[in-house]
Amino acid sequence: MTSTRLQMDPAVKKALRVCAEELDALDADWAIAGATAMQVHGYARATRDVDLFIGDDARLELLARLRERKLRPTAIFSPHHYRVAPAGRRDPEASIDLLFPALGVESLGLLAAKRHTVEGAQLPVLPIQHIVALKLTTDPAIDPSRYLRDQADLVAMRDRGLVDPGRVAEVLEDIGDGEARDRLTELVATSKRRATAAPKRSSGP
Repeated sequence: MTSTRLQMDPAVKKALRVCAEELDALDADWAIAGATAMQVHGYARATRDVDLFIGDDARLELLARLRERKLRPTAIFSPHHYRVAPAGRRDPEASIDLLFPALGVESLGLLAAKRHTVEGAQLPVLPIQHIVALKLTTDPAIDPSRYLRDQADLVAMRDRGLVDPGRVAEVLEDIGDGEARDRLTELVATSKRRATAAPKRSSGP
């Protein structure tokens, strides 16, 4: 099986290995998410950090263990978001975000995560349908800049054949988000309109 090679700061890669070791030692529910997960599934874009979704029952013990290993997680929005900025990193913005989600797409994806080969190790990764569903839940009225970024990612994943409308719809049905389902419908419809409008190539003289 091909191993995904991550294009990121070496210190962050090392810190990710430490986090993975401790999470697996705790038998925690966890998964790689965000742009790193998209890369594993076949869509790579620039990123400077790694997002990890983690079950809250492991939070206190994990934070203690990481401190013992000199990673020193910092609270960004306690108790849901902590950040590890490993020493020795070349990029001052490079980091690992430890996210402890409430009920929703994130927690559903956490429980459905499958292991993939990443940097030579078997690590759990958020399923692609949950990544897509999560981006569809972004409300443009609340976070317009994030909405635009997520829309760009959605179009890129759709054009690469990574969006399975049926599976994404099942996730959105589970959380009861009608507006996100409408965005999924529009995403699929836009693709069909583009295909219909594309000029046909001549088969010959």
